[in-house]
Amino acid sequence: MSSSPEYARMIAARDATDARLRELDRRLRHDANAAVNSPAVHRGDSAWRKSDEAAYQAALAELRYRNRNDIGALTAKLDRQQAAIRAHLTRNGS
Repeated sequence: MSSSPEYARMIAARDATDARLRELDRRLRHDANAAVNSPAVHRGDSAWRKSDEAAYQAALAELRYRNRNDIGALTAKLDRQQAAIRAHLTRNGS
């Protein structure tokens, strides 16, 4: 692998973008989980019913839809960064 400062900067930027995307996904999953109002949760049951899972998936889909611009921008940025890293490695003979 290339150990140039430019390569290290590119990797750090890509990793930061990836972390932001993962954190957004984690937050959306947490919010979707909180949106499910299940009696099983209040009883402390670990298993959800099928209707609870359906409500979770619907809430998650709605949250992802509302945040689609941020998700799309971060995904596109991550793709561009990865392409730049590949190009750098190709130019500099990884």
